[in-house]
Amino acid sequence: MDGKPLDPEINHHTAKFIVGVIALSLASLTDLLTPGVSIGSISLSYHLTDNARNVFVGSLCVISAFLWSYNGYSLFQAVLSKVAAVAVAAVAFFPCDCFSGRDLEQAVREPSLTGILHTASAITMFVILAIFCWLFYRRVKRKDSKEARIRGVIYRVCAIAMIGAMAVQLLDILGWVDFSGITQRLTYYVEATGLFAFGVAWMTASRMLPFLTAEDERVKIELAGK
Repeated sequence: MDGKPLDPEINHHTAKFIVGVIALSLASLTDLLTPGVSIGSISLSYHLTDNARNVFVGSLCVISAFLWSYNGYSLFQAVLSKVAAVAVAAVAFFPCDCFSGRDLEQAVREPSLTGILHTASAITMFVILAIFCWLFYRRVKRKDSKEARIRGVIYRVCAIAMIGAMAVQLLDILGWVDFSGITQRLTYYVEATGLFAFGVAWMTASRMLPFLTAEDERVKIELAGK
């Protein structure tokens, strides 16, 4: 049963808020830091410019660190967050097979071990984040306030968005649906959708947004658990 948070190293509301802000901004920042190129994947920014790579890797490392510190309300949530933290770190440190070097003509034709680890870690990350949305929903549905009901809807929408985005990517990979006539940046939009849903869900769960939190349950940013 869920109870009080397990031994937080940092206030878990603060962690959720910071993680949410970073997740919401990552797609836009990497796009802005790769001028002249419409990146087909957020992970591609790793290979294009130093600034984009530093933001991409640095942001994921911060998210990973906060996920590692988050223990949730049960042993299951604590373990889940640790696995997610490792997956996020792996996405950062095992670059995608987008292409080799900084020449767009040098495409990688055969998947490498690094690229496989990157993709597997990204899938693991988004699956676990979708599970967290469900866990957040289970917890909030016990409350009767209008704000709690709104948060419950947000969690469900975010989980559906993540799962739907992954389903679209899978359909494209398997060749069952051709999205090339719609966009050449499908992977970027799939990743951006997943990160946006992740950010919205975790900022909502921080209980720091006044219009989504009743006065008696709203919290302020704290840097240490109490």
